[in-house]
Amino acid sequence: MKFSKLISVLMLGMVVVLTSWGSMAHAAKFVIRYSHGMPEKMVSDQHAAAVVFKEMVEAGSKGEIEVRILGANTGGNERQQLEKVQNGINQMANVSEGTQHSFFRPALVIGMPFLFSSQAVAWEVFDGPFGKKYSAAFLKATGVRILGFHDSGFRSLFNSRRPIRTPKDMAGLKMRTMQNPAHMAMMKGLGANPTPIAWTEVYTSLQQKVVDGMENPPGLFYLMKFYEHQKYLTVDKHLFSLHTTMINEKFFQSLPQKYQDLVLEAGRIGTVIGRGVSYLKERVALEQLKAKGLEIYFPTPSEFIQFRDAGRPPAIKYVRSKVGDEWVDSILDAIAIAERKLSSQ
Repeated sequence: MKFSKLISVLMLGMVVVLTSWGSMAHAAKFVIRYSHGMPEKMVSDQHAAAVVFKEMVEAGSKGEIEVRILGANTGGNERQQLEKVQNGINQMANVSEGTQHSFFRPALVIGMPFLFSSQAVAWEVFDGPFGKKYSAAFLKATGVRILGFHDSGFRSLFNSRRPIRTPKDMAGLKMRTMQNPAHMAMMKGLGANPTPIAWTEVYTSLQQKVVDGMENPPGLFYLMKFYEHQKYLTVDKHLFSLHTTMINEKFFQSLPQKYQDLVLEAGRIGTVIGRGVSYLKERVALEQLKAKGLEIYFPTPSEFIQFRDAGRPPAIKYVRSKVGDEWVDSILDAIAIAERKLSSQ
């Protein structure tokens, strides 16, 4: 079954839910401007989540709430999007963990590499006590409420110069990273030269060879057509690419209780859909990239340990120095609990 058909099956499951809310009949009393940075296509997990949210909220409020989606960075880069939500210019956004640390320093812990062995472990952590603790602290610090955590898959290594099988192969490579010091510390530990570049400038930077490579989830890499300027992929899955859907708390509290409940439920369902789209996208991306001519390498267990042992310690050391032990130990403990719970099931 083709990916587009898989997405159709996934979205079809929402039809009954959406139609049950009723039809829109009134002019909007509330407007939600909802921004994200991905293409406005249903194969994008962020956009799929936004569309489901929009349809549920507009139908459930019978048109009293209008949701305007601002995709593909039309609301600004991620930092600008979060600033606009914080200031109430826009009401909602979906931004990555790589941006959140500028507003809430403990977000650095989510950017530590080689944390999660699987998506199942990540969801156990973010749907559990740690996710609730993080959301409450984020709300207190920023005035922005988190409605849900979803992802774009695990990030791996791409470059245009040579195959990467061990950290030694990364020596001297200029690698694009997000503007996140934890990510940059990891790249330095691996022997590369980290170069933070805004998401909107990545394609041009690869095209003009400003950088040799980058790290991204394969599905997102394919969606953005970065394969046009990269030759090699090493599937090391060093970082979990987390995104969060957020809403301005003052706006949220201004809504009648029934619409607050509606927004919370739509946020939950949008998160489930975003995760599903991401899951499907990642599992077909490697075949798609191989068809585009990329040379794909899977590190052996011993090679993976080399990547982990080189990249993880400097990142954790940096994060501890900035946020202290409590937040770092909190997420590490939550991961250990999740691993034990899932392995016993």
